[in-house]
Amino acid sequence: MPTDAMPVFDPAKFHSRTMGNPALQVEVLSLFIAEAERLLRQVEAADSIVRGERLRALTALARNVGAARLAQESLLLETHAGVTPDFHALRGALADTCAY
Repeated sequence: MPTDAMPVFDPAKFHSRTMGNPALQVEVLSLFIAEAERLLRQVEAADSIVRGERLRALTALARNVGAARLAQESLLLETHAGVTPDFHALRGALADTCAY
């Protein structure tokens, strides 16, 4: 599936992971955004080996909260870790997820 056809966020998965608790959802989303932004900065600054590790961490983080498009974009970059990366789509996916 093309990443732009992937949903930005899966609210059902997020609701399930947070047991529908609104206070927990706010806390998890706050932590998610801070961690995702930190990982993206590390991905952009890293060499190819470290970049792959940070992309795996970003993929797992995104999957855990239901950020489907971000998970797909980071996985796509991870599978092409040896190629000169273009982070535009990854940045866009993170921005779309945060805006959601």
